[in-house]
Amino acid sequence: MRRTPPRYIEPPAPLPPNLSFVLGLSPSVMTLGLANMRKLMTSLGNPEKRFESILIAGTNGKGSVSALLSSILEANGKRVGWYTSPHIYSVRERICVAGEPVPLDVMEEAASRIVPLHKTIGYSYFEALTAIAFQVFAERGVEWAVLEVGLGGRFDATNVVQPRVSILTGISLDHRRILGDTEEEILREKLGITRPGVPFVCGKLSADLQSLVETKASREQIPLDGFDSLGTVELGRMSFEGMRVRLETRTAGYGEITLPFIGEHQMGNALVAVRAAELVLGRIERLAEAAEAVSLPGRFEVAEIEGKTVVLDVAHNDEALTATLKTLAALSPREENGIILGVMRRKELRDFPREIPGRVRRAYLIEPVEEEAFTSPELLDVLGAKTVIGTGLDVCIQRFYTREDEWAGFIGRVLSPSNPCRVLLVTGSHRTVEVFGRQLHVMGLY
Repeated sequence: MRRTPPRYIEPPAPLPPNLSFVLGLSPSVMTLGLANMRKLMTSLGNPEKRFESILIAGTNGKGSVSALLSSILEANGKRVGWYTSPHIYSVRERICVAGEPVPLDVMEEAASRIVPLHKTIGYSYFEALTAIAFQVFAERGVEWAVLEVGLGGRFDATNVVQPRVSILTGISLDHRRILGDTEEEILREKLGITRPGVPFVCGKLSADLQSLVETKASREQIPLDGFDSLGTVELGRMSFEGMRVRLETRTAGYGEITLPFIGEHQMGNALVAVRAAELVLGRIERLAEAAEAVSLPGRFEVAEIEGKTVVLDVAHNDEALTATLKTLAALSPREENGIILGVMRRKELRDFPREIPGRVRRAYLIEPVEEEAFTSPELLDVLGAKTVIGTGLDVCIQRFYTREDEWAGFIGRVLSPSNPCRVLLVTGSHRTVEVFGRQLHVMGLY
């Protein structure tokens, strides 16, 4: 049975004062360039220089790759710090040392050193959390830090480090307002994490994008491990309990292992993580043990609740949502599937809407948070009339829920035995998974 990810669900308030200040900064406010981070690092004594770093960029798959890579390094005797974003239930999820989220009081102590600097440096939300992570890693004796890029790469706060390995998981259209209107423009931003002479592991890309990567690697003398050269991974069996694969790199065969994440798209992520680990360790030991130890909330997270199979997945762009829906359809027949969908306004849905009618029988359209998300009628308009007319898809328009009793009522209805959907996929954004999962916790169901 798959290991259930731990949920560090905090009480609503109060958080420690300095950490509360940091979390009160707007996540949507960004600064262009690394000047703020460099000033912060200098003011803090350059904690980022006290450990080795691995940088991971990409549109999708960063969380899966970073979680598995961290676990492999840890299982092979390294003391590892892992920095991921965004969090779902607790800010503690973002900063882990030796496989465990750090306590709030440790984060508060680090935050207390940077809050007084805000008037002179004016750092952003993500820059502050990155600075907190770097302090924690330095003070807790981390040898290797596995760092997820928050957005883009070139100007991301994490890019202030000098990585020993850089990783690109893949490219698709997302955050176009910030990163560019084409995949080529987005790729160029993400390739900002590469360095001459530093090994670069690249996930699966289109032929055109791969050509751009190869040109840059050749021109700048970047040792490149392209996806086609990494090795092979073959699917054995896949169910809601997990996924068995046979994995082999070009240097070693690892036999059959159970991957911590479900979905055929995750096989490529596993291959990328294993190859990156080889660049650090040479031969990997205890790979199967490391994979089984991984837990990450919201990545096709499966729970059996009230006789239903509930899947919580933070897929939040067109490519990821399509892949998640494909995985659901591979595991369960259409007539037993329902989707609970809430999407942020800034997202574009292109191919995903066309996939819905053939994969699920019922769609619940929800608004997980006011103003930031599509309202239910707006989301129906985004999906389009052709999605629902003549396809046999039941569409349930759900009004915005503001009180716990309203959410409890909605969850009670979807989990009712009278609901013909045996499997419920909760997806569309991190906030959708958060509000649904948090309410399950409040109700004592999960």
